[in-house]
Amino acid sequence: MTATGIFLTHRDTPRIRRHFDRLVAESGHLVVWHFVRSHDAFPRPEAPFGYDDPAVVLPTRYAAMAEHGGVQGGYLDTLLVPVLLGLAATTGAHHLWVCEYDVDFAGRWDALLGRFADDPADLLTTTVMYRHEQPKWPWWRSAYAPHVVPHERWVRSLNPLMRVSPRLLDAYVAAMSEEWAGHYEFTLATAALAAGLSVEDVGGEGSFVPPGRERSVYVGKSPAGRPKDLTFGFRPVRDHYFHERPDSFEQPGLLYHPVKPDVEAWTKETMNAGQA
Repeated sequence: MTATGIFLTHRDTPRIRRHFDRLVAESGHLVVWHFVRSHDAFPRPEAPFGYDDPAVVLPTRYAAMAEHGGVQGGYLDTLLVPVLLGLAATTGAHHLWVCEYDVDFAGRWDALLGRFADDPADLLTTTVMYRHEQPKWPWWRSAYAPHVVPHERWVRSLNPLMRVSPRLLDAYVAAMSEEWAGHYEFTLATAALAAGLSVEDVGGEGSFVPPGRERSVYVGKSPAGRPKDLTFGFRPVRDHYFHERPDSFEQPGLLYHPVKPDVEAWTKETMNAGQA
């Protein structure tokens, strides 16, 4: 199936460019990658293709993002969805990948991405769990969905590396009204499920991991909690890419996040500030 994707970053440095170049060199025959750079905290990044005004595509979410002060802390959907819709319109691709600059793989990228070339899922992402599987996730407090979406169907995810279908993007745009609120790690996966679309975890733990794929792609938070050998989560931060220091990646063949070479990790105090 045809696939394309964006490599999303808010910095453009030689180290990040070399990371991007490795991604392209190792997986460009599977995914056509596009370098997309955000210049500030708002959802209008520089991209090598056109896309519609985010304020028009997702007006309710955009208004919430603007009140919040930017995309960090829950509103990256206001950037991703318009950009990915623009990419879909430009390329006609069936599958659209997102790889943020602070995601790395301890192996060849095609060895990972090739596993999903024929996977029909509308949403492939990480750390996908129902509310009852991770009841202490802090973003449940701000989550709200239409009454037809019961709490037991609320889902969270972590999306620094994910793949979406154009029909998921269309369904998301159609769904996002004042009846939805909260972090996009809640709204995206929950709206996909509510629309009857297929949601899969690429290979961690939980109800959305297909049998046989458990802990095969990354080690992250699970219904059992936070594992000691975690490779993919919100913290801790690594400061070298795999191609720079492969010996520092303890478990080969797995995804790692966050990897931030010469980039300060944002906090609640610094989010949406200094992103140019």
